[in-house]
Amino acid sequence: MTKNYIDIIPAKGYILAYLKQDLIFEPYEVKHGKLCFKGSERLKCEQPSECHFFDRESDYRIVVRESRGDVREALMTEEEERYMDSDLLFIEEALIKEEYAQKEGFPKKLRVINRYRYSDNDTLVLYNYRISFV
Repeated sequence: MTKNYIDIIPAKGYILAYLKQDLIFEPYEVKHGKLCFKGSERLKCEQPSECHFFDRESDYRIVVRESRGDVREALMTEEEERYMDSDLLFIEEALIKEEYAQKEGFPKKLRVINRYRYSDNDTLVLYNYRISFV
């Protein structure tokens, strides 16, 4: 993760991090320039292959591609989607696993906003997505 990600992520939201053998899904908050959440020690021990910091309006995603030896970062916002062709946005809602949904302060559903576009040969392709909560 880049060092300045703390300035890009929403000040308060949820972290969804995919580890090799586990998953971190918890509320987080940025306090005094530091990322604070219950499972933060686990991120110091193991780098996630993919990590999302999101709230209702934005999703900052970091993807570590070991096979290519690089890191991809992207910030997707609800504001961008206002200017996109609505026919190329597909919104779906997914139930959150019961073990998380029962916790206080957790949403019951996640919203995934899929962004499509046409390729050079006029094929409709998914090129990005944003996670939010309902």
